[in-house]
Amino acid sequence: MAKILLVDDNEINLMMTEMVLSEMHYEVTTALSGEEAIELLQNGPYDLMLLDIVMDGLSGIETLARIREMPGISGIRTIFLTSSSHMADMTEAIRLGALDFIRKPALPENLYSAVRQALLVREKDRILAVDDDEMNHIAIEELFGIRYDVHCVSSGAEALAELARERPDLVLLDLHMPDMNGLEVLKRIRDIESCENLPVVFLTADNDANTEAELFTAGAMDFIAKPLVLQVAMQRIRRILELKHLQDSLHDEVNRKTVALQESNQKLNNLSDQIIRALAGAIDAKDSYTNGHSARVAEYSRELARRLGKSAAAVAEIYNIAFLHDVGKIGIPSTIINKPGKLTDEEFAIIKSHTMKGYEILKTISEMPELSIGARWHHERYDGTGYPDGKEGKNIPEIARIICVADCYDAMSSDRLYRKALPQHIVRDEIEKNKGTQFDPRIAEVMLQMIDEDKEYKMNGSKTK
Repeated sequence: MAKILLVDDNEINLMMTEMVLSEMHYEVTTALSGEEAIELLQNGPYDLMLLDIVMDGLSGIETLARIREMPGISGIRTIFLTSSSHMADMTEAIRLGALDFIRKPALPENLYSAVRQALLVREKDRILAVDDDEMNHIAIEELFGIRYDVHCVSSGAEALAELARERPDLVLLDLHMPDMNGLEVLKRIRDIESCENLPVVFLTADNDANTEAELFTAGAMDFIAKPLVLQVAMQRIRRILELKHLQDSLHDEVNRKTVALQESNQKLNNLSDQIIRALAGAIDAKDSYTNGHSARVAEYSRELARRLGKSAAAVAEIYNIAFLHDVGKIGIPSTIINKPGKLTDEEFAIIKSHTMKGYEILKTISEMPELSIGARWHHERYDGTGYPDGKEGKNIPEIARIICVADCYDAMSSDRLYRKALPQHIVRDEIEKNKGTQFDPRIAEVMLQMIDEDKEYKMNGSKTK
């Protein structure tokens, strides 16, 4: 059981947060001040500290600054609890190695997500920074050195030699370097065994669209504009490493469970059930307003597959794939997912990226290779105007075409932050109208049959929560 030190000078907030964490089966110790927290840390090991920023006496920032200078406890993983939005506080917290920020009052779903992710971090992630400018080395080490184990080299050749000795968790790669530029280095990295999926983030002062497209085409995970801005750089690096760790943990879990259950006919069923429900729970925790969406889409997809004449094994497989169609939303900021108003073009682009994020998460599960299909292609349209790849017609995998219809049905028949569930006749009209454009006509026709049989609108997603 993980041990958490909870520090807050407000006794009511302390009691409420402690109760939520205890219900999550963590062992919680509380402190009402920074001084008390330091004393407790010196007297016993803790896995994680949740620390209020604004406190009488020592503030959270001052408390963590002292802790970072004290041998034996300096490495405590820390999440800040905050109602402050002061840029100076946030910047200093990041500099001190804070793993995350949770807004007060701390909602259970936010606590669950942040604490779970923080506890996955067993040691500092290792970053290899490749830049020919020594001043940039100093800036990178100062920006990232507290939270990460940073090693800097000055050329592509040095980077490749370092990769031959030890694999980092992420590579920061300057685009413009003499002898071998960043794109050439990336190509060489991808040729190294076990580096095919190593996250590479470019550092560049170029911010034009052509450069951005060139970097992503070459296989970059992201890019960070120079000069580096602390909060932007830290959040991008953090999100990429969280995705990597999620991939690694999923892959490790699949391998471990598969070996343990090799002699059992139920090995993959048990394994997929655990992973799918854990991931679906994490997705729903991002947006409690649509809680149950993944399960409903899976149910509708299963029934569509059954009526389309699929075998029992295929129906079960489609159910599991549909359950995880939105897994990529784990990597989308909650502020965008839960935004009540219209999304900006930039925000909509971020939302759209959940298809590829989901694909990247699931493609590593080699024992269940079909899982990633639904995540990547469930927003493709039959007429070829969907995303992310603009596939059309039968070029879209049938599994994704099934999930597309089920997903849209649930979106229309469920309450959303910005509107109530649509009446059944409007839902039916929309599906009828979009046969052959958005939807595979054959699959849409089956969904229309299901709607026509549902006289009392029992499939209404808002009634099944």
